[in-house]
Amino acid sequence: MVDVITEISQEIAYFGKKQKKAVVGLCIALFSTATLITFLSIPLGFFPPLGDFLFPGRGLWNINEEVPPTEVIHNDKLTSDVTVFRDEWGIPHIFGETERDILFALGYVQAQDRLFQMDLARRATLGQLAEILGEDLLERDEYTLNKLMDYWTEQTYQAMLQSNNPIDQEILTLLESFSAGINYYLDTTKVLPLEFQFLNYRPSNWQPKDTLAFIKYMSEMLTWSYSDFTNILIKNAIGSAAFQELFGYPLPYQIPIVPDFGSDFNTSLKKSLNTGDITANLQSVYSHLSADVLKVIVKNPHEQQFLGKEEVQGSNNWVASGNKTATGKPILCNDMHLGFDLPGIWYEAHLIKEGSDWNIYGFFLAGVPFPIVGHNNYVAWGYTNTAFDVIDWYFYDRINETHYLYKGKPTKFGEISYQIAVRGQKAVSFTIKTTVHGPVFEGLVSASDFPEYEDKIIACQWMGQKVTNEARAIYLFSRAKNRQDFNHASEFFATPAQNMIYADIYGNIGIRPTGQVPIRNDTGIPAWHSGNGTMLYNGSAGQGEWIGFLPFEALPHSENPAQGYLCSANQIVAGPAYTKNYTLQNPTTISNGYRARRINALLASGENLTIKDMQGFLLDVYSVKAANVAPYLIAALEAVPTKTALQTAVLAELNKWDYQMLTTSSAATIFNVWFERFRYQTFQDDVINLGGPRFPPNTILEWLVKNNASSHWFDKNTTPQVETRDDIILLALTDTLEALVDYFGTEDISAWKWGKLHQLKIDHLTGLSPLGFGPIEVNGTGETVSPFSGYRLWKGDGIRLDYSDHGSSERMIIDLGNMNNSLSIIPSGERGLTNSKHYTDLLEMYLKGEYHEQFFGYTTANSFAQLPIESIIYFKAGGN
Repeated sequence: MVDVITEISQEIAYFGKKQKKAVVGLCIALFSTATLITFLSIPLGFFPPLGDFLFPGRGLWNINEEVPPTEVIHNDKLTSDVTVFRDEWGIPHIFGETERDILFALGYVQAQDRLFQMDLARRATLGQLAEILGEDLLERDEYTLNKLMDYWTEQTYQAMLQSNNPIDQEILTLLESFSAGINYYLDTTKVLPLEFQFLNYRPSNWQPKDTLAFIKYMSEMLTWSYSDFTNILIKNAIGSAAFQELFGYPLPYQIPIVPDFGSDFNTSLKKSLNTGDITANLQSVYSHLSADVLKVIVKNPHEQQFLGKEEVQGSNNWVASGNKTATGKPILCNDMHLGFDLPGIWYEAHLIKEGSDWNIYGFFLAGVPFPIVGHNNYVAWGYTNTAFDVIDWYFYDRINETHYLYKGKPTKFGEISYQIAVRGQKAVSFTIKTTVHGPVFEGLVSASDFPEYEDKIIACQWMGQKVTNEARAIYLFSRAKNRQDFNHASEFFATPAQNMIYADIYGNIGIRPTGQVPIRNDTGIPAWHSGNGTMLYNGSAGQGEWIGFLPFEALPHSENPAQGYLCSANQIVAGPAYTKNYTLQNPTTISNGYRARRINALLASGENLTIKDMQGFLLDVYSVKAANVAPYLIAALEAVPTKTALQTAVLAELNKWDYQMLTTSSAATIFNVWFERFRYQTFQDDVINLGGPRFPPNTILEWLVKNNASSHWFDKNTTPQVETRDDIILLALTDTLEALVDYFGTEDISAWKWGKLHQLKIDHLTGLSPLGFGPIEVNGTGETVSPFSGYRLWKGDGIRLDYSDHGSSERMIIDLGNMNNSLSIIPSGERGLTNSKHYTDLLEMYLKGEYHEQFFGYTTANSFAQLPIESIIYFKAGGN
């Protein structure tokens, strides 16, 4: 989920506990009785008096952590009765006669379970955090509004209101019904969850526009990027030839997502270049402005995440055809890798229109009434991110406060104005200037650093700044009955572009990287510029104009391939026969391909695959990287003529290792710590120290290890001798062993367990540690099929414990032969209330590799009533 900012935790980090009595215990520990009584009566800024919050019979004590066993709700907005059964995990199964009434109930239960998450997500997207958290969040709101997510959400909503398309009108009607369910909960619930009480506010009513904002919410999360600036600095630091070698397109060892559009990118496609003079001679406006922008971004708590997201963002999906399964029908799997939070980003729900074939199970965003991924009676689908490059940055010459230069002519800025509500003070006026490409970001260029560029401004063009029709797409996905229906729905999906895996009950499988990707006019760019949206453009000169979008029919896709399976793990979308004409992805944000290599190997060798096999695949922690690189570490160590006792023990441990990244493995610790240091010793002096802000992808280092032992990249420019691969391997190993002995306090490598360094810690949305989960030891790495990523093992010259914060945000296995066998899990719980038994119950199952049933085959309320049920809500049409 999108970062919900450290500022929130700074505001309230000294309060709050998971259990009610723990909150009281904290206060007693902090204050004497007399001081406490006085303190509890005083309002704390915009927080309520703690006495109102904590004393029995007030605030905290009145929160309903669990839903009642039975509720009866009468509402005159309903046209028919609806019954909601919550299963033993608190997941709602909603039975009704009309979709509108079903979605009213869905809105109600989502609010009942996830209201604070819903409100925080819409505020974070629409620039409304300062309204509840005060002036400390004003700058965050201004930057968010500057991205124009609120503006283009409103434009999209207005376009739907004016649309003559009957589907759009039906969607609006459904959004109104869904919103009415949320608002009924707000109107009838006197005591809201802990977070609202602590922050002392009630959320405003939900509107259809709030749901549409989630498209921008996901687009920002998955496609916003500053790589145009980092690419400039890297090329400036190491030169054009070296840039192509280390960061160019394509990466080695890529197995394309779409097998019918060209062969794999293997070792023969990557050649080590003699770069000679590495001076790029780009000391110009491009590099200076890029450095200036990044200096600002690294100080922005929210925007920092977009600088390093290529190292943590990822997902897996795959499908095996009936030729490879035991049932003779496809099995589809999906696990989308995102940041961990409590509650988690996904909300599971099951919707059934009785007496029809409308039966949907899926993963919803809390605040959205249509499943993002899931299945119905006929089809199943899942996503991974495509890494399509859909954002470009431009600089311009500012003429004055009202005009800038564009293609040799003074051009007037557009303006968009806001009044930003700020808690505890008057609203703040905020005006955004716009160019022909998009919004101007004031403050990204510092005249003090580069006074010669004080007249420059920076703006961006982004797919999120358009009227798009994703609501139509996801509405139609859940109604598709075959591949033709699903393809038709896909045409409306623009952003964030996704690799959409597909299967149906007829035995068909398919995949299509889906979304709008711009076609740029790179006429007139400098000779050194990589083009295709990968670097900062001169907007005043008209560089990098978007002249159209790649047609839907031109996107690579595969249907029922001969190999009998399909998979995507954020790798390159197609082979060289396609990419020589269409470079859709940003080379620096494509996955290094290790997960894709492993999944392809598992599926290629698999026969008579079952649901149990797929469960194992989703939990697989075999390291393709280690399997390909560790043998060179072993060989270099074996060649050491006189080994220390520690080196001998390490060699024995590595020789018996099976490359599984298990918490109990010492070899996994040694390899992972060593590889991170090996990368540092190889590239720090030749890339980072020269001003490149990012290390090359790990597969580049793998290629050099396997194919060019005497590469100049292994030679350290800080020593007089010429180093080769094995010299750096052993240098990094020496660093590693010294650091591990220091960290663990022993040379006994049996104590060096991977789980002692690789741990998961999940924060609550507020950042309050007592409301989070962990730390807990976990298997895997960021490059295994089952991933836990977002950590760094080295800090300076020593090892540190840095918790993982990204991984599989859901796991889904769909059996197209018998949908009732389908399984799923999320790494949180269904309810966002911190003292509910459903706050982390599914997370605990997830960490054990367990799944829950979906009860998909129970299609009537009477049949479902025979199952173990935790609670029932009866929605009755009409008033009391």
